[in-house]
Amino acid sequence: MVSNKTGIGQHYWSLFQQGCCYLFPLMRWTSALALIGMMLLTVLDVLGRYLLGTPILGGSELTGFMLLVLVMLMLPLLVFKDDQIRVDLLTDAISPSFAKWVERVYSLGLSIGCIYLAMSVHKLGARADRKQLVTEYLEIPASWAMYAIAFCLLLSAFAFLFRGICSTATLDSHVESLEGERHD
Repeated sequence: MVSNKTGIGQHYWSLFQQGCCYLFPLMRWTSALALIGMMLLTVLDVLGRYLLGTPILGGSELTGFMLLVLVMLMLPLLVFKDDQIRVDLLTDAISPSFAKWVERVYSLGLSIGCIYLAMSVHKLGARADRKQLVTEYLEIPASWAMYAIAFCLLLSAFAFLFRGICSTATLDSHVESLEGERHD
């Protein structure tokens, strides 16, 4: 049973985060492997360039794909974990209940933005698929990367939407701490 202090939204948000416990480690390990791969490829590319006089063919393409994997997989993870950087300029000037609504509108707006970006990137992926666009050296289909970006943006949009509907634990505790400061 959920107590009144935690709220139903916070309860569902924590259940949702616990349900994603299998997805998070997969995303983390994939991002970590991409980072390690980027570092190794860059070191080998630089060594090959200066010692052997020839860079690794397609090294910059692979580095770009690994950077894409790293950034796009971490975006939904940061949203799910509520680890974004925030600057609270107006929090002290507005009431805590209004701050909750501002946070909800903010989350829903970011969700709509991520959905729009995902649809746009998906259209670009479909066009790249139709034209059979490939990378310059390795001839990797460009649409794969675009579809992966669209999927990660949809995951982020879902997280923002879910957070906008159910107030998060971070927001509730932040509002409670503000209310405590104002009464002191």
